[in-house]
Amino acid sequence: MIVWKCFGASVIGPGHIATRKPNQDAWASFHHLSGDGIVVSDGLGAKKFSDFGSRAACLAVEYTFRSCTDKLSTDFAILADRIKIKWISLIKPLVPSDCAATCLFAFRTSNGVVCLGMLGDGLAAAVKVDGSVVSLSDNKSEGFSNITAALSPELTAKDWQWLSMPEEDCQAIILCTDGVADDLSDVTGFVKEFCDAHRGLASVSVARRIREMLEKWPTPKHADDKTIACMFREEEMDE
Repeated sequence: MIVWKCFGASVIGPGHIATRKPNQDAWASFHHLSGDGIVVSDGLGAKKFSDFGSRAACLAVEYTFRSCTDKLSTDFAILADRIKIKWISLIKPLVPSDCAATCLFAFRTSNGVVCLGMLGDGLAAAVKVDGSVVSLSDNKSEGFSNITAALSPELTAKDWQWLSMPEEDCQAIILCTDGVADDLSDVTGFVKEFCDAHRGLASVSVARRIREMLEKWPTPKHADDKTIACMFREEEMDE
């Protein structure tokens, strides 16, 4: 029997500890009859209620996925619109501009499709069964940054990056906020090494190891919050 296991952790960055601000990152995992998924969000630092906005983003993705049929769950334009509408309803009566947050998610549907979506910066990567890695990430190397792309009333599907594949082609998925992604010089190497190190471990062990890794992040001057969420496709023996 094939199952998808979800894990993750989020730690507050040294910069926010020093200024006594809350962790502006959030993450969540969900399991429903219609499928399984993960989501991470990074509240934009200059926004007053960005920590609330990031938590609302995670809830908005799960609610949207749960309320969609398999067909609608792979229609990116519908997904983008419903996530936006639900997020706006969740942050009320706060003003959207005070709660702006990025949004990265991945899910597999019951009809055998894996989808990744990314709004803003960070990293969304999938390891395929042939060992290759496909990813979505913001391109800052050419002076372009979509760090300001965040949930807002003006958002459209064109503001997102999207990726989909058959479930049988995918082994694992990793989502990272920019507190992790910005420090990666070798994305493919990091993703494959991460999956190899954590595949097959118990849920509690994986969550603990991810948290320990983030707390001991090897770039000590990186003050940002750090979050990783992952999904592993595993085969369990039927009893």
